[in-house]
Amino acid sequence: MKYIIEKVSLAVMALAFTSCLKDHLALDPAQSNSVVEFENTGSIVSPAGAIVPRFAVDLGSLGVGESANININLSYSGAEMAPNDITVALEVDTAALNAYNAEQGTNYVAPPASVYHLPSNIVIKSGTQKIQVYVAITRSNDFDFNVNYALPLKIASASTGIISGNFGTALFSFAVRNSYDGIYTMTGSMTDNTSSSLTGYYPIDVNMITYSGNSIAMYDPVVAKTYGHAIRSGATGTSYYGSFSPVFFFDDAGKITSITNYYGQLSGANKRSAELDPAGVNKITFGGDGKVASFEVSYFMTQNGAVRTSFKEKFTYKSSR
Repeated sequence: MKYIIEKVSLAVMALAFTSCLKDHLALDPAQSNSVVEFENTGSIVSPAGAIVPRFAVDLGSLGVGESANININLSYSGAEMAPNDITVALEVDTAALNAYNAEQGTNYVAPPASVYHLPSNIVIKSGTQKIQVYVAITRSNDFDFNVNYALPLKIASASTGIISGNFGTALFSFAVRNSYDGIYTMTGSMTDNTSSSLTGYYPIDVNMITYSGNSIAMYDPVVAKTYGHAIRSGATGTSYYGSFSPVFFFDDAGKITSITNYYGQLSGANKRSAELDPAGVNKITFGGDGKVASFEVSYFMTQNGAVRTSFKEKFTYKSSR
């Protein structure tokens, strides 16, 4: 299973769903009991009325052993400030995650214990109403890029106040990008053996998106506006190969070891596949900081078992996505 980082419009989604979720709370704080709850944190991506709210967090690129934080907001909501220090305890609630998957048709998995670290001491201070705590996510050896992780948390106890029924549990799905992930400028050449009028669309900036721990998939935001490979048709026309987008696999020695089709080998009506050209240049160039500066790759798009198009391309790192 591919690990696909979710694309959402953060500002629009946060605004829309924040409004929907907060409708469940008492409209007049002066008339409400003081409750301890999860407050909106990051981008809310669960639909209104979901069994529990889900927040999505993009943690960027992490090397093996590196960590990044998920920020979690906790609130003592009501008419008054906290009358005293309130100690809050969090626990992982896999039953809530299973219920969400069943309701929404999703396949989120709770991360292994080595991947996350919950804070042990959470206190909403007297005279305040909120605290932001940090859950550390580590790319440990157990981290699996081939699954979609979501950390299901519930407020297990609070020394003062009532634990919210609607917001006492929340899911925090997160994405980690591998070290190859980013925006690249693609240059090079291509030869389509079926039509000389089809040529490469170069240069073009493409998103190379984490597919697994050691691979990236090409997403074209300019022409295809999806996973695909842009081409030119004649002098002015533009198009892209349908049911085809290369996924490159790397090894630690700085080589591109294999390639596959994002849509699956033998995909579409034309049964398109991706194959590495072992006789071509297939290497990574690293910068002085040890990060990928560029990589060169030679590969084929096959169609119905025969080579249709040959590519010789260079991808130069431009920025993070």
